[in-house]
Amino acid sequence: MVTVPRLSRAQPLTGFTEALEKHGCVIITDFTDAETVARANQEVKPWLDGQGNEGAKVGALSGNTQTVTRLISRSPTVREQFFADSLYQSLCEQFLTLETTTWYGDEARVGRSDPLLSIAITFAIPPGTPAQGLHRDDKNHHARHTATDRYSKGRDMLLGLFVPGCDTCEANGATRVVPGSHLWGDEKPDFGDQAQTVVDAEMKVGEAFIMLGSLYHGGGEYSKPLGNAAAGEIERRIVYAMFSCSGVHRQEEVSFLSYPIEEVKTYSKVVQDRLGWKQSEPNLGWVDLKSPEFMLST
Repeated sequence: MVTVPRLSRAQPLTGFTEALEKHGCVIITDFTDAETVARANQEVKPWLDGQGNEGAKVGALSGNTQTVTRLISRSPTVREQFFADSLYQSLCEQFLTLETTTWYGDEARVGRSDPLLSIAITFAIPPGTPAQGLHRDDKNHHARHTATDRYSKGRDMLLGLFVPGCDTCEANGATRVVPGSHLWGDEKPDFGDQAQTVVDAEMKVGEAFIMLGSLYHGGGEYSKPLGNAAAGEIERRIVYAMFSCSGVHRQEEVSFLSYPIEEVKTYSKVVQDRLGWKQSEPNLGWVDLKSPEFMLST
């Protein structure tokens, strides 16, 4: 039976890189702490409570799931503690940064394109939510895949980070994943005996799950209430999901419309860069022929 590797952040970066290349996913056992997760939960609570019972109906969301969009703005904790986390950002650079040598006459020039935030969103999934079909998230970018038995750099254009707002398990619909499926081609997938090939990415509060965009996965069935909600609280599985994409691909969330410039000026430098306020070399994303970070200092 396949498993999702579980590593402490004390491991060297190469350990995480190797896990992602081999399995397509990894769980960080000590990504954060319960106090930080509780703070994020409090920051998104007003946005969730104000929605009533209506859930989102888009893509793989069937109307049960509530969402909090514009999450980088609405939760400073998600922005600066989860998304800006040094380990996650280092892995984004490992898998998504592009460096290309091109020729201008006799001169070789190296251009570098850093990753971008593609989307940051909260999912709040209630009891009664059916399982999602297993899918790849890089479908949004019309990604094409060739079957291989060995990972090669540049194969993926997305790297996802999932931080649970509560303990997640099979009973409340923890994300189902197919380790190794990031190496498959584009033919109709054969999952075989799913008891052996599909595993629940169960996590405790404080852990996090990272996966490549080419990995087959899907939310599990949350068939009935577990009766574990605190007094006065609504039972639901809360997950903070962030995906980064390579800097030459279109972002799923339009960051320049989602986050006002005066607010972006207050963000950390790494978040500003990942929102697109830094030019992708040599010539993508400029304003007045200049890298746009100059606008953040005016």
